[in-house]
Amino acid sequence: MTLDDSVFETLLDQVRELNRLADELTRSSRLQDNVRARLDWGREPPALSGEQLRIADEALEALATPRLSRSQSRELRRAFFGR
Repeated sequence: MTLDDSVFETLLDQVRELNRLADELTRSSRLQDNVRARLDWGREPPALSGEQLRIADEALEALATPRLSRSQSRELRRAFFGR
């Protein structure tokens, strides 16, 4: 079962806004590296503080939403990670 299109579009907008905020807070990929490491359980995530950690937590929650189809999951990841 996948998310309803309107729910997914709202989630996609949220992820795009989090990506924009991440870009404003840091010019490095540290925030995105933190989210990717926590999402994929592949390695120790780089430390973040304050506002960066809040944004990373929100992005992780959105990207880990259950019931996403493969295409929805890929689209959310592209929106946040830019690939």
